[in-house]
Amino acid sequence: MSEESSYTQVQRVTAINAYAESVAQILCNKKCSIPNNIAANVKIVKNLTMPHSSKSEKILQSPTSLKVIQKHFNRNIAVLNLNNTEPAYESVKIKTAALATLQQENLRIENKELVLQAINELMTATTLEQTKEKLSSAFAEIKNEHTKVFINTLSSAVRKANATIGFSQMKSETVTPSLIRIVATNSKGINLISEIHMDANMKIDVLSELEGVTDGSCKKIMDAFNAELENLGIAAECKERKSTGGIAQLPYTKKLQKNRTYKREFVNQQVITKDNKKKIIQYIDN
Repeated sequence: MSEESSYTQVQRVTAINAYAESVAQILCNKKCSIPNNIAANVKIVKNLTMPHSSKSEKILQSPTSLKVIQKHFNRNIAVLNLNNTEPAYESVKIKTAALATLQQENLRIENKELVLQAINELMTATTLEQTKEKLSSAFAEIKNEHTKVFINTLSSAVRKANATIGFSQMKSETVTPSLIRIVATNSKGINLISEIHMDANMKIDVLSELEGVTDGSCKKIMDAFNAELENLGIAAECKERKSTGGIAQLPYTKKLQKNRTYKREFVNQQVITKDNKKKIIQYIDN
């Protein structure tokens, strides 16, 4: 028997990597060029609006949750709407609403310089058309960075869970941009395979399966593994566990199972001695 576990549409994880910087913190440290009038307007917006996220800064939200950024941006624009329709003021409103939104969200990035460049280009845009274009580029860059941090954080959490339950020998591989595979092995030679999948809509799933269990410990192992994932704050829209009856489900697990079966059959084959080989040849010749 064996088991598989699935975390469908992962919502969050709390084990944020230390290298991932907060966009809000970067902006608060004034590491980009923000005009004084826009900085003043940002303070007004922050004073008039409640923080959009009541969750801890330690909680990293999934890429699918980033769609709320546009909703919060529109809300900030509404706060700044003073019935002034002059093109110059429209640009200021967009820049102000953008910075206020970025400071109100827990967005994490890896490439700080790339994000700072995108924000600076937004701040220095001179026309309304250019401002809208740079806004789109900046938000896209930040969402892309946040997604990379989320995937890497999730991968780190899975590896940490493996190590905690004794699966310390690990190999992590980025198979495709949308698939990371982690193969962990314990001292008994049992494999715990986890695959992190991301689809075109940024929906992320974690699929895990045991391979090589012969002592009936599959349920106990998977219980411990899932408990560690919970401890690391991994939450999903849907979680499911089921027995596989020893039949591999993931393609990579099928490959491991096939190789294990082949080796077992090879080891069990009889070795023909030289004397018996001569007798067989003589028999055939006669």
